[in-house]
Amino acid sequence: MSLVSVIIPVYNSARWLSQTLESVLSQDYLKEIICIDDHSTDESAQILLNFQKKYPDIIKVFTNPKKDSNTARNFGFTQSTGKYIQWLDADDQLLPGKFKAQVKYLEQHPECDIVYSDWYMDFYDSTGKLTRRKKQPRKNYPDYLYELLKDNWSPPANYLLRRKIAENLYKKGLWNEQTKVAQDREYFTIAALEGARFCYVTGFFSVYNRWSNNQISSIDFKKRLELQIKMEKKFHDLIIKKNFPRHIRKKYLACLNAHILNACFYHPRLTIPYLFPPFNVNWKIIHWKKYPFISVIYIWQILKFNLTKVIKN
Repeated sequence: MSLVSVIIPVYNSARWLSQTLESVLSQDYLKEIICIDDHSTDESAQILLNFQKKYPDIIKVFTNPKKDSNTARNFGFTQSTGKYIQWLDADDQLLPGKFKAQVKYLEQHPECDIVYSDWYMDFYDSTGKLTRRKKQPRKNYPDYLYELLKDNWSPPANYLLRRKIAENLYKKGLWNEQTKVAQDREYFTIAALEGARFCYVTGFFSVYNRWSNNQISSIDFKKRLELQIKMEKKFHDLIIKKNFPRHIRKKYLACLNAHILNACFYHPRLTIPYLFPPFNVNWKIIHWKKYPFISVIYIWQILKFNLTKVIKN
């Protein structure tokens, strides 16, 4: 059976691209690989064309009509036809048996929307040598939204989605084309906030690659923190909007409040986006060595927030 559409945005990924494509081609239940070249300037486009010539019935290559990885993902989805959707970055890999295990679970559990498994994080030095592999085991969490809000993160390669949930998220504007950092974190967190049901399938089925010069983003660290706060304000507003029981809402917000204080620790010029009491902070997320500093930062942020509000009024 051909059931899974794999969508890969590609930008200057020649170093990994062949390995990534081969890892997908080895999967059962594969229907199509949709590659969207995001105007690469290296050999990525030629690699894609070579693979397309070799596998013309499976690999479809497009050029992004716009620019940016999220526009590429959204365009790629409009070209897909599979019953299940696999998002995949061009520098990560799938491991044998992923689709077989995850599709089987989804076929047997119609109540589940998105499945996840265990995965590896591989670290490379500047010469391209693998320095270590770190296991990232997962489990059947009772509240997956809580894990996402804590930032218990997994790469897109780890997940497999039903087309129906991917369609709903597409209609809601995710992947968000205005988001520049932690795009996948926003996508899957809001999916959970919108009611998507996540289920665990045991097994290590994907690899996330990291090397010394961070591939995630060239955005300045402090700018990333500013954008992170804006993203988590979206999560905050959705949590307030949703009809969660009071104790659940408090637990969720405590995670976001801890992230805000952590961000302010590294970037003191930030101003908290809303007021929150110190007893509604998930202190487990904050390293204990920061506690004395965070207490002072909290008081200063409350004063600054109120002062800013007075000035605006």
